[in-house]
Amino acid sequence: MNDLTVSNIERQNVLNNQYAIARIQDNLGVTGMFFDDEYLFTKKMVADFYDVDISTIDRYLLQYPDELKQNGYFLCKGKRLKEFKLQFAHVINEASKTTQLGLFNFRAFLNIGM
Repeated sequence: MNDLTVSNIERQNVLNNQYAIARIQDNLGVTGMFFDDEYLFTKKMVADFYDVDISTIDRYLLQYPDELKQNGYFLCKGKRLKEFKLQFAHVINEASKTTQLGLFNFRAFLNIGM
């Protein structure tokens, strides 16, 4: 296997393997917030897990936006954000006036680590 930090193809091979993703999630024991049939993570949650500053996550979002979006990063806004905040306001600690919130599904969460 090639180095996952330099090979997009190798990263996608892992991220497209649903069996591997499920096993990795089970072994890591990371659950996030269950919403719309998947576990979601805020930038802070991702940064805390990888023990990096949020600015590192922001930099990755600027450097690899297409790859991260393809793997499940998205901006939650509108009605969906309102429903999300109603369910998880106590966890996310975001201002009530927030109009969009970047969220990672588990694949995008792993993609950051790669």
